[in-house]
Amino acid sequence: MRLKHIDILRGTAAILVTIFHLTGSSGLSKSTASFGKYGFVGVEMFFVISGFILPYSLHKSKYQLKNFFAFCGKRILRIYPPYIASIAISLVVSLFIGTISINWRAVLLHFVFLNSVFGYNDYSAVFWTLKVEVVFYLFIGLTFHHLVTVNNRSVILILFLLGLPFFYIDVFFIFWMPFFTLGILLYNKMFTAMKPTTFWIMVAIALLVNYRLHGAATVIAALAALLFLLYADLKYFPGRLGKILLWFGTISYSLYLVHWEIGRAGVVISRHIPLVGQFETGRVILGIGLAMFCAYFFLPDFGKTIDAFSK
Repeated sequence: MRLKHIDILRGTAAILVTIFHLTGSSGLSKSTASFGKYGFVGVEMFFVISGFILPYSLHKSKYQLKNFFAFCGKRILRIYPPYIASIAISLVVSLFIGTISINWRAVLLHFVFLNSVFGYNDYSAVFWTLKVEVVFYLFIGLTFHHLVTVNNRSVILILFLLGLPFFYIDVFFIFWMPFFTLGILLYNKMFTAMKPTTFWIMVAIALLVNYRLHGAATVIAALAALLFLLYADLKYFPGRLGKILLWFGTISYSLYLVHWEIGRAGVVISRHIPLVGQFETGRVILGIGLAMFCAYFFLPDFGKTIDAFSK
């Protein structure tokens, strides 16, 4: 699998969510907010990517259940340093603009992703997705060899997972499972010789479940992500365009973490800048640029370092 395609898709998803939050949550006009109102679907695209890339990573490493704790530790280390840094940035920015007071118990619970369990709100609006991802790490580590078999066992289990939200709709992780399922199905098609007919029937069922739970916009985004992972070719992204999109992919996780505070602060502050402050589009672009700057220089992707260390 050519992972550069995944980087391009990650970068696209991060930009979509950034535009959504910066146009709709920064005191801008309704017309500006409407421009990015569907950007929230980037989150669902991230879930589809995770549904594929986690089984792929386990496959490449010849994963066995005895490696469960090592696998979980490696995944947590991959996301943890930028996450901790983003908590600090979120607190500093929020205190600076006077929107919150610090509850240290809530802050500490953030470190173990349990703040909502104890009734505390997230200090950033994007942190909730990390909790979903961490639960998925645990889930895929425990069920990998049941989800990727070439017999009907994997199909039955996936159908069971798709049906669960209708019975346990309030269970946080299960509610988003149908998006992860699309990625798991793609892995099965590519690496377990799942028959094309079975694959597309299961995809159709997963999309119908997603439509019932989450609406048409998320179904379109999830299908687009699936088709991109299945058919995209780097020749469609030549030269500088490809390099720019790949660069977005390298900062996508950090950008996702910091855009809520840094990007929105940039939009608010830029209203006092001559010329730029008079145009809402310019203010959004400046906010995106500031978030990218912070993501690149202050929250680097530690994934390659962790991978190299663990070899």
